[in-house]
Amino acid sequence: MEFLFQKESLMAWNRDRILIVLSALIFVFFGAWLFAVPTALEAIGIQLTTPEAFIDVRATYGGLELGLATFLLIAQGRAEWHRAAMLLSALCVGGFGVGRILGILIEGQGTNLMWFFFVIEVIWTVLMLWAYRTASD
Repeated sequence: MEFLFQKESLMAWNRDRILIVLSALIFVFFGAWLFAVPTALEAIGIQLTTPEAFIDVRATYGGLELGLATFLLIAQGRAEWHRAAMLLSALCVGGFGVGRILGILIEGQGTNLMWFFFVIEVIWTVLMLWAYRTASD
């Protein structure tokens, strides 16, 4: 855990660092929640009926998101990693958005919740791409 608390992690808080930590906290929240309670997905119609389904939800929605959060938490303490962290966040959340809109188009419809998530994903992606482009090297 020493890598999280290097001298650089005592650097001043700025826009980029705050956005990276906020992104990490979002990934931590969803990753921990869906790892601990994979049946939460049933609220949006995803039924888990086999042990494999539970394992896959824990790995994909839990483990992957917790891994991304860990990278972001490490990166927030290293100024030279900030741009990469913001790009990672933008691409991951943007990937959710692209997958969601293509899914809506393929299915021919989307619920209000799916559209809400899509709007949030677009806003976050645009925000992180803007921060990435305007960050100093």
